Parts: sequence; C-alpha cells; structure tokens
Amino acid sequence: MNLECIPCFQRQAIDAARMATEDTGKQAYILRKAIDILRGCDWDSKPPKFAQQIHGMIRRELGTDPYDDVKRKSNDSILALYPDLKVRVRESGDTINTSVRMAIAGNIMDFGPTSSFDFEGTLEDCLKRDLSIDQCDSFKDACSKSSNILYLTDNAGEIVCDRILLEEIIDNYNVKKITLAVKGGNILNDATYQDISYVGLDKLPGVDVLCVSNGDPCSGIPRESHAFRNVMDRYDMIISKGQGNYEMLSEHDDVFFLLKAKCQLIARNAGVPMGGMICGKNLS
Repeated sequence: MNLECIPCFQRQAIDAARMATEDTGKQAYILRKAIDILRGCDWDSKPPKFAQQIHGMIRRELGTDPYDDVKRKSNDSILALYPDLKVRVRESGDTINTSVRMAIAGNIMDFGPTSSFDFEGTLEDCLKRDLSIDQCDSFKDACSKSSNILYLTDNAGEIVCDRILLEEIIDNYNVKKITLAVKGGNILNDATYQDISYVGLDKLPGVDVLCVSNGDPCSGIPRESHAFRNVMDRYDMIISKGQGNYEMLSEHDDVFFLLKAKCQLIARNAGVPMGGMICGKNLS
C-alpha cells in the first residue's frame, strides 16, 4: 500500500461518520479509532484489506451502515435513466462498445475516492472520448468464445450500467451462464445481493450470484485466496469492475478490468492519466 492511501482512509472514516451522525464527538471518536487501525495494520497489505477493517469498525461502532441511504438513491437514480440508456445503446453503431463505456462510466459512483460525482457528465465523456486502454476488440472476441463468465461487480447504482452490458452480452453471444460476484456484506457503497436483486440483475437468464468477502466472518470467499483463484479457473472469461477489484486482482493476467482511474495511485499503476478509462487485461 502507498502512504498516500493513509489520509484517504482517514477521510473515508470522517465522511462515513458524518453520514451517520451529527454528533461531532462521535465523529471524532470514529476518526481516532480509524487512526488506531491504520497505525496497527501491516502497511504492506493491499488497500482493500485496510478498507475492510476500517469500515467494519465504523459499522460496529455506529450500529448501522452509513451508506444505506446513498446506495438506495444511487440505484434509484440510474434505474430512472435505464430506459434512455437502453435507447442510446440500441441506436449506437456498436452496442457492445457503447455498453462497455456505460459500464465504465458507472464506475464513477464510488464513495471511496470521493463523496461527490457526476454520472451523467462522466457518461457523456466516456461515450465521446478515447479509452486510455482500449482492448474492446479482445473483449468482444473473448465474449464470443465464452460459454460462462464470472463478473465481479463494484458499486450500487453502477450495477444498473452493468445490467445493460450483461444484457448486450446475453443478446449477442452464446453465453449460457454468468456468475455475479457481489459483496457478502456491507462495505462502503459496494453492491450486495440486495442491490443486485433491487435492480433486477438476478432476473437475467443464466445469472447466479456468488458472495465475496467484505472482511466480516462468513461473508464470502476472500478475493485474494487460493479458493477464489480456483473459482476463477472454472470460467471462460472474467470481467472485473472498479478500483478495489483491480487492486486485489491486478496480478492475474486473465481478467478483463473495466474501470475509471479515480486516484493517482491506480492511474500510475495502470499506466493511464488520472480519470483514464480502462477496458483491458494484463495491465500491471
């Protein structure tokens, strides 16, 4: 982990506490507890492992999930746009390329790097600008050769864009099974099974759900584990959304990463400019 991650986690703790309570004393208490965790952690760990510990502590101390409300609002806001987004895909000259770009645009809805974002502005940018890493042709080729796909989701709201991409894959290719890897418990604004069901992703043909760990006991398979690598090996194609999944899985050369680089560390690691859009594998 880079030292620049430390103040980012402190900011996340403050943001989460302020979402849940106006009690400044409680907010300060949460920040102190977060600092204690950061001081005691192995700083060679990957950043998502820090996030699991800090946000687990926040949920326990507050007795609630600070992100419940923003997750619901995120899902609702993009569901309201879903009909128009589908029209834009249908009317585009390349439905897979367009839906890939929409999925990348949806990745802006991330309360880890920031607490504010502009989805519609990001969408327009993603549809018009060149991708910093553009392996869409290889992505299409992999889809055409795959009968089963493992798809690692990221954030609430964003998963509506994932639904559009998966619908296009199902409509255009002979894919029989798609497994959605979702968090088995709450962390930040990451999608859980409840969010997947809320936006209708679990109703798509051939789709099932696999829980990956949020750091809590019995919440799912840790992404960094040998057990999860064994799961990955069962699929013809692996698609990974977002920065956290990239941080945990970037050493694997058989994973297609779809994300927007929202912090300088991810941008540098992937070799793209800040804000760069990525569709590709074997990046690091």
